[in-house]
Amino acid sequence: MATLPGWVMLVVKFGGSLLAIFAIAWLVKRMGLGKGYERIRDEEHAIALAEEAEFGFGGVAADVDAAGYGAIVRNATGVMLLVRAHGNRFAARRIDAGFTARLDRNRLWLQSGERAFGSVELDFGGRASVIASRLRTVI
Repeated sequence: MATLPGWVMLVVKFGGSLLAIFAIAWLVKRMGLGKGYERIRDEEHAIALAEEAEFGFGGVAADVDAAGYGAIVRNATGVMLLVRAHGNRFAARRIDAGFTARLDRNRLWLQSGERAFGSVELDFGGRASVIASRLRTVI
């Protein structure tokens, strides 16, 4: 049995890898993965997401990130809920003393005490300092 030259084996390996990549890409497209990443559209949408996350929250106002990746929703009693994009869904947590906040010009960085929830950087533009000062009552 004759052995193939090294360059032929290299071409076969490269071709097989390329074929596998195209097969996976086709499968991902066929399954519809990577579609439907929704962002927070406006204040009303953020309040609805907060209510979905915590029944009876009763949000009255929300500050939505410029890109729509997150929002801080407040209820009438001053409780704040951070709503953020998490893959193609949304996750929410009450902002409490377990959070860390840092203001950097127009961006507000929030770190939860939970590893699973992680941190989020929100661009609030010129409103960032006002929002950060509101957080001082909670954090």
